[in-house]
Amino acid sequence: EISLMGIPTLTIISVLIPLVWVYLDANPSLYVHDALLTAMQSKSLRDDVFIKGTLQSPSRQRRRILGNNNLEGKTVWITGASSGIGAEMAIQLTLAGVTRMVLSGRRKERLEEVAEICRQASEARENARGSKELMSECPEAFEVIIVPVDLAGGNEAIDTAVSDTLSAVGPSGIDILILNAGKYQLSPALETDVDSVLPEIMQLNFASSVQLSNKVIQADRWKDQKNRRRRHIVVTSSVMSRGPNGLNAIYSASKHALRAYFQTLAAEERSWLRVDVACPGGTATELWDSAAASSSQNVEGNANGIKPYADDRSKMDVQRCAQLVVSGMIGPGFLFHEMWITNQPGLLWVYLSTYAPSIFRPMNDLIASLRVEIWRKNGSDPLYLPTLLRYLFLGDDATVKSKM
Repeated sequence: EISLMGIPTLTIISVLIPLVWVYLDANPSLYVHDALLTAMQSKSLRDDVFIKGTLQSPSRQRRRILGNNNLEGKTVWITGASSGIGAEMAIQLTLAGVTRMVLSGRRKERLEEVAEICRQASEARENARGSKELMSECPEAFEVIIVPVDLAGGNEAIDTAVSDTLSAVGPSGIDILILNAGKYQLSPALETDVDSVLPEIMQLNFASSVQLSNKVIQADRWKDQKNRRRRHIVVTSSVMSRGPNGLNAIYSASKHALRAYFQTLAAEERSWLRVDVACPGGTATELWDSAAASSSQNVEGNANGIKPYADDRSKMDVQRCAQLVVSGMIGPGFLFHEMWITNQPGLLWVYLSTYAPSIFRPMNDLIASLRVEIWRKNGSDPLYLPTLLRYLFLGDDATVKSKM
């Protein structure tokens, strides 16, 4: 029997569960910190701003301005900045007061577009200086630098990029290094051309970030006692670094390696280095457009030649994802050294894989088999829970194809 005292508790739980499912899109500490940061800082500056979007989302988009935070006056280098999370982070870091921004990626014309949006963002921030107590007293002029690089090119390309970047920023060096470049893989493990896909994915998603960070630390003398100040590395890993995921064996492995390496580095060099590992889930970016797929086709796609795509309804908005990462960077490192950022059920997936592996394993086995079956039929990356449930119970694999 349920006592009268238990009725209010059940009522509260019945209300909280759907609210959490709908609104919670990050680990709770990050979600609360972001909400407080947005409410206290951006509102104090009186307005958010509408500035031009990117090629992916060309409409004018609303973004917050942040003042009086630990990012003001910093020099930031972002890889993978030509689109997606990297491009959006560049814009939002500019609105947070970063003084010098270095943008790197393969596509110079896209980097130039992002650079122009950053300049607009810097101008918008200056125009919002009515609340001067929240801004730096003597802000430096904003500068954006473009350093094109293909990180798949190995040591030679990385050496050139590091040399060009440090020459451009001058003796002040790099304060924050954001390692965001990566490539997706979508195919069953035994149907993947491991001879080509494995080295490609591991080089771009893992090895290039290790190589680049090591070369920056050495060339910019981060450990030099005379030059020492607290430095910051932000790594874009994935929720797939928290557990296995069907269709993504090599991609998941590369993200596991990335998270493990940089968290180990952070532990070893904690006296002068902060490392934040961002683990986003499916996000509305161009990730699927260049995904490495199975070895049984002549074009990228499944065995039927269908290019990979993901249901739009499964993706987090890229602006929201970048905002949460920036909020974590501003917050204390002991809370946000690892950030889980994803819509449901992705967040539940992470919690189960981390804290309840005996429950997670049979659920994940079922989900993996369903994902492979749907991929074989229509080439989609079935991340949307209702799609999986419909296929399980009704045999219906209807999805909404990405418009990206």
